[in-house]
Amino acid sequence: MHFVVLATHSPEICPTSNAKTKALLLELAPQIPSIAQKHGVNILAGPLVNREHMSVTVVETDRADGLDDFLVDSRLAQWNQIHILPSRSLQEGLTEIQEGTSLF
Repeated sequence: MHFVVLATHSPEICPTSNAKTKALLLELAPQIPSIAQKHGVNILAGPLVNREHMSVTVVETDRADGLDDFLVDSRLAQWNQIHILPSRSLQEGLTEIQEGTSLF
């Protein structure tokens, strides 16, 4: 299953302004692919960062608990508020719409 992971943080904890968060991120960023692999998480896109103090990552995994373990081990959950959106491809969504019963 695909998941869109949105990680947001305040400007005060941002690695661009907080030396401790910066050091942590610089240490752990190179390890993120191997941490993901360890937990059965395949990173499809990202992490993409922006000036909104948010990163966006698209992952694929068969186990939601593996995604949670990845977020804990990568320590992203320590300095970010994490929002996880279970997602489908456009084709999967269209199939669901075609096969579903409309409300109105």
